[in-house]
Amino acid sequence: MNLGRSARFRVLSTALFFGLLPGLVSLAAAQSDAPAPPPPPGAMMMHGPGPIGMMHDEIGEGKIVTGVPLSADLAVTRDTTLADGNSIHTENHTKIYRDADGRVRREIGFELNTPATGAAKRSMIVIIDPVAGKRYMLNPQNKTAHVMPLQPPKHGQGPPPDGEASPDFARHDNASVTREQLGTKTVSGLQAEGTRVTRTIPAGKIGNAKPIEVVTERWYSTDLQLPLTSTHTDPMMGTVTTNLTNISRAAPNASLFQVPSDYTVETGKQGEPFYMPMKP
Repeated sequence: MNLGRSARFRVLSTALFFGLLPGLVSLAAAQSDAPAPPPPPGAMMMHGPGPIGMMHDEIGEGKIVTGVPLSADLAVTRDTTLADGNSIHTENHTKIYRDADGRVRREIGFELNTPATGAAKRSMIVIIDPVAGKRYMLNPQNKTAHVMPLQPPKHGQGPPPDGEASPDFARHDNASVTREQLGTKTVSGLQAEGTRVTRTIPAGKIGNAKPIEVVTERWYSTDLQLPLTSTHTDPMMGTVTTNLTNISRAAPNASLFQVPSDYTVETGKQGEPFYMPMKP
């Protein structure tokens, strides 16, 4: 399979946002017998601190929220300015559902470009079911579902509120981290609390002539227990913005959290790409 560079970036950005690169690579490989391309340099940096890793943890993967059903649209945009003044803008859109028992469904859209199909829109569906203790990855193109065991954290547990990877984040790369409370404001009709985290990489740490500041600002709804909007600005990678919109508090249809009866269910095993147990 020979994906164009920009197409590879869009596909891998979507996958990394949800921590699902192995699943997406398998999905792409199903379109062709040729091996999937490797990630572009720096792509793996998109999963971790900042909105991408943070939203992955907070919407189903690292935190169970019960009693707060919702549906919403999640938009993730990334803007990068190149050294020659050229710019790259990408967008990914996901539909999110959560029921009162903490189940989460994510409908992930992306574009796949192959010589056989050209540019084609594809989708992936991920269902996190803490009640059954399972994670399902659905491929609507061939109606298959991969199921794997889930080892969820305790209710209410999740990433630190500022979205950093771990308490040792600053010590890991000698970065200095400062946090600011920004007060409250209304976002999408909901009260949100603002936080700004600035991570400063000292001069010389990664060959940089001057200190580098990476800033994450987010506005978090304690009612929904989700960030409503966030901006992650990294001079090395560009600016990533997430926005949660079209929020409905009505309970989603229960069928959304079930594997359709016409899907073939395959069980993931440890060591296989689809086996991705959650960290306890």
